[in-house]
Amino acid sequence: MSLKMKNIIVLIIVFSIILTPLMPFYQLQAAGIIPLDGLAEAEKLLYGSVSNEPILDRVAAVEQSLYQSKQSGSIVQRTEKIIADLFETTEKSPSLVFLFNTVEWAVSGEIGSLNLLQRISNLEKMISGEVNEGPLKERIKEIHQLTISGREMPVKLVESRTDQLIRIALQEEINSNTASRGEKVAYQVVEDIKIDDTLIIPAGTTGQLEVTEIKEAGKMGQDGDIKIGFPKLTTIDGTSLEVAIEEEAQEENESQKLAIGASVLGTALLGLPGVVVGYFVEGEDETIPAGSELYIQVTERKKVRGLVLE
Repeated sequence: MSLKMKNIIVLIIVFSIILTPLMPFYQLQAAGIIPLDGLAEAEKLLYGSVSNEPILDRVAAVEQSLYQSKQSGSIVQRTEKIIADLFETTEKSPSLVFLFNTVEWAVSGEIGSLNLLQRISNLEKMISGEVNEGPLKERIKEIHQLTISGREMPVKLVESRTDQLIRIALQEEINSNTASRGEKVAYQVVEDIKIDDTLIIPAGTTGQLEVTEIKEAGKMGQDGDIKIGFPKLTTIDGTSLEVAIEEEAQEENESQKLAIGASVLGTALLGLPGVVVGYFVEGEDETIPAGSELYIQVTERKKVRGLVLE
């Protein structure tokens, strides 16, 4: 056996020894067993952004916020418990998101735009005059007890409609001269969205649109061009619904001559399902002011749990 071949074999053995303890962890990620998307959604809900820390640290941080203690089980089981407690509503057990959203809407008439930790603190101050420092899970239950406990708050499973229009208002300005591709821009739902008598998206619910392409105004008189997409919007029970500007929403924008709707010249599907792009090309550098309103619409049929209103 040549010296070169021996060296290759030695290197393979060394790397195998180094990587073997790490393989189960990376295999879990590759196989999708660790629900990283769900963990990211939990972080965005709680803190407003996704952490760049190692996954073990991220899970531990969320557990500290929710329970103030490390939970038992594997990293997969611990992550699944976080997601289930926050987002999964059943007939007998509402998720923490559903429970808090219901309380917040019942007290103030809308959903707050801040992260969940800030929203809970604000509601506690409003109700009792002070902020509770206990586990988030217990704080949400206590707020429920202090406000709507004992009142009948019936929950109903309904199916979303693909022609359901949602009026939204931008929370930030978009300018073709300063915006960047991939930039997220916050918006709020203006009015309660119901399926018959069931509230599924309360007023105040926040979402984000994404700038997918920017073209600055050119020196030869070329107009600025902004293309935007709409990622999913979260319902009162934590379910994500795909939304976009499609035919019904476009017609409503044009008929009401909304600030944005008037400048949408057309729509085109991207490669991603549920994402539609609007083209804005009026003026030199195209600007979409904060506060501008437009209609988007639900683009998928999906079972969601909502609050039955009398």
